[in-house]
Amino acid sequence: MTFTSRVSRRFSPLFDSPGQLAVIAAVVWLVGVFIHPLAILAPLGLGLLLLAVVAYVLRPRSHTMYWRGRRIDLDDNPGPIEGLYRALFKR
Repeated sequence: MTFTSRVSRRFSPLFDSPGQLAVIAAVVWLVGVFIHPLAILAPLGLGLLLLAVVAYVLRPRSHTMYWRGRRIDLDDNPGPIEGLYRALFKR
């Protein structure tokens, strides 16, 4: 790996999936529950967990078909909900 290939990678603040957000939310909630001075984090963690559940339910479904032995991913007309999902998550 050369120096230029390491520099070309960028940090992306997007989560890979709603499951990753749920794990982070659970950790934030547990910190808020068990460490009293940080109790304000408990409702924040629950809110993030609720956001992760809603994102999991509203995640876009992929439509895949095969044509001449090749896999083709069909992209239906993406709506505003899918645009919001793509703003938060990579996949």
